[in-house]
Amino acid sequence: MASIEHVPCRFPENKPLADDLGMWWALHVKPNREWRMANYLMHKGISYYLPIYEQKKKCGYPPREKIMSRPLFRGYICFALHKDRHNELFASHDFVRIIEVPNQEQFVRELQSVAIALEVGRDLFVRSGLAKGKKVIVRNGPFKGLEGVVSRHSKKGQIAISVEMFNRTVIINLDEFTDLDVMD
Repeated sequence: MASIEHVPCRFPENKPLADDLGMWWALHVKPNREWRMANYLMHKGISYYLPIYEQKKKCGYPPREKIMSRPLFRGYICFALHKDRHNELFASHDFVRIIEVPNQEQFVRELQSVAIALEVGRDLFVRSGLAKGKKVIVRNGPFKGLEGVVSRHSKKGQIAISVEMFNRTVIINLDEFTDLDVMD
């Protein structure tokens, strides 16, 4: 079994998420099994996406900051595989169920926005539920192309990216020079 340092968050690594459009599914994995399932999928040659973020945590005395890699959507991993080949997954006992993704285009758009946010690497946090508000797209800066929501409850300069499939919202901070366009 490979260590987590050798398990990429996207496999194949340079393949755009949209290339697997129409074949995306979600795996609800057993607790703390996201890395093992990603490793299993990688060795089977199955395309997947496991969004990973760096969590800062203070521990010890005197308090030191420790940075740990964590799955963004705990308990889930996204994979792309034709339904006829799902039997290849059953040799792994690390998941609970396979969840169908009904709206593939929306799911891929949401994951692409999450991927942009993670690439930039700014502080972000995840909360339960979906954000409501005006849909916007970022027109410039490091988050260019990111789609999200600006809600009345968020602070100025924040944008929320909701992933409906997981009922989770990722909140990121924008700088004051970021231009947003309201979407229809």
